[in-house]
Amino acid sequence: MKPEYSNSLLFIIALCVLPFNASQADAYDDLIQAAVDNPARLEASRNRDALRKPAEVIKFMGVEPGMTVLDLVAIGGYYTEILAGVVGENGRIISHALAANGMDPDYAFAAHIRNSRHLDNVVPIYADMKDLDLEENTVDQIFLIQNFHDLYFERWGADPDTALSMFRKVLKPGGTLAVVDHVAPDDAPSSTGDTTHRISKPFTTRTLEAAGFVLEAESDMLLNNTDDINKLVFAPDIRGKTSRFVQRYSNP
Repeated sequence: MKPEYSNSLLFIIALCVLPFNASQADAYDDLIQAAVDNPARLEASRNRDALRKPAEVIKFMGVEPGMTVLDLVAIGGYYTEILAGVVGENGRIISHALAANGMDPDYAFAAHIRNSRHLDNVVPIYADMKDLDLEENTVDQIFLIQNFHDLYFERWGADPDTALSMFRKVLKPGGTLAVVDHVAPDDAPSSTGDTTHRISKPFTTRTLEAAGFVLEAESDMLLNNTDDINKLVFAPDIRGKTSRFVQRYSNP
């Protein structure tokens, strides 16, 4: 297969596996859009929608009503709020933040969860990545959004092998690992997760497949050819506008 066709083919495959007829697909699109458009969402999050394309990402990942989704390192709760609306009252969002946030009496998103009816199905948990452990086979999807690279962020002290083993344990068989991250050069070492807060897509795929995950689909919906992929993602001129790869993995 020619490389330039691989992303498009994987994206088509991803759409085809959704078990919907036309009217169901329209209803599914409406459900996701309603969750995105919910005026109760934090304004700071809504202001980022145009660049993050959450409706497209959530549809690509196949989130459905009734699912249990673990939103990892959900500081600020960007995806937590939208996912809560998609999984509905019969679903559950486990919204994870680092241990320090749980000890912070002024942590704003915790207060937002407590005070917001649209987040009644959200359970906040607090743990550093190296200490995070959940019950086996209890989660349908894990959202790892712009944080796979942080497994290599030295200040967090995470062990990638331990974290990936935990992901596989908590995901149900056939469950989904949703990955979005900032693009680094293809030959970049994992240390870019610590320096520029980026990660190589080929490295990500090799690492996750070695851990036992199966790449099901990927999309170029968040790529930005104007991004300098050697630059720190927090640089003022590119923050929020980086080129990001989008991948969906299954847990066999």
